[in-house]
Amino acid sequence: MPTITAFKSSPDKGAGLARDMRIRWALEEAGQPYGVRLVAFEDMKQPAHLALQPFGQIPTYEDGEVVLFESGAIVLYIAERNARLLSEDNVTRAKALSWMFAALNTVEPPIVERDYVKYFEAEKSWQTERFAMVDDRIRTRLDQLANVFGDATWLAGSFSAADILMVHALLCG
Repeated sequence: MPTITAFKSSPDKGAGLARDMRIRWALEEAGQPYGVRLVAFEDMKQPAHLALQPFGQIPTYEDGEVVLFESGAIVLYIAERNARLLSEDNVTRAKALSWMFAALNTVEPPIVERDYVKYFEAEKSWQTERFAMVDDRIRTRLDQLANVFGDATWLAGSFSAADILMVHALLCG
């Protein structure tokens, strides 16, 4: 049975925005039982955790000899073992893979940057201007996403790991 790590005391106060939620969602959709090891912030900087996640973050995934870090890689690993999360049809699979990477590398970064501006640039004289710049980038990405998505229900034909990653990226905003 795989084990994932999650915050012992989550900064989002249990709102489900931490990246372990993506893993939990994928495992639940796959019908895969799993364990959770809760780690405190100080634990994440210790050698035992750094051996699993070299950047001292969550989540991690352990299943026998398989050890993964980075939520996107973990979701992809889970999805590759479950056709409900990643189609076996090459065309549909390729579309889902593109959307998975788009969620993590195109849509999510400006959303995360907005939180950075909010919390770490709160006392800076340029915060208002930075918010305007970041908000414009977010609006552009969301408009682009809406234009491609149209009336579709799912990103790659049917529900997939791409939808998990995109929904979670959007919720983090």
